[in-house]
Amino acid sequence: MSVLKYLLQKEFRQIFRDPSILKIIFIMPALQLIIIPLAADYEVRNINLSVADHDHSVYTQQMIQKIKSSGYFKLVNYSSTFQEAFTSIESDKADIVLEIPANFEQNIVREDHASLFIAVNAVNGMKANLGASYLQNIILNYNNQIRTKWIQFPPIHPQTNIKVAVSNWFNPMMSYKYFMVPAVLATLLTLLGTFLTALNIV
Repeated sequence: MSVLKYLLQKEFRQIFRDPSILKIIFIMPALQLIIIPLAADYEVRNINLSVADHDHSVYTQQMIQKIKSSGYFKLVNYSSTFQEAFTSIESDKADIVLEIPANFEQNIVREDHASLFIAVNAVNGMKANLGASYLQNIILNYNNQIRTKWIQFPPIHPQTNIKVAVSNWFNPMMSYKYFMVPAVLATLLTLLGTFLTALNIV
């Protein structure tokens, strides 16, 4: 115990003897722990979207509004032709083009199905994949909303309806910075231990 006591006394004397060591112990890790999780964010936002709307119906306007309000997409061009919308990709003003065909609303109401076309600028592969995935999920969610509105009367023999409730514990908003904090903290502790060992060698 006496050896451990003398070692601790030596370490604390060495730390308080040099003010720069105090900065390394407290200020540097605190700043890095605050800044790095906010800066190292792999969520893709502000994806520039160009829309070629051949239908101009209520359903298309609702879908476009839902895409805009998601927080991931920014509408930079709204046109009536695909060529005009695709020009925004060629000029690097848009990342994704969404083409809505004519009779889109009519096909949904009468034929119970409709098609959309998505063109993605794949120069940035990660942004292209995530942007297309976000857009498909938003459209799928809008499709489910439409079908829910159509269900007015239950069928004679209703099918079993299983509802799944999902609860995200410890990170309910699925914010990426909360995933980064433990990793950054472990890295800082490793680096801090290495620095102190190197500085306290007498």
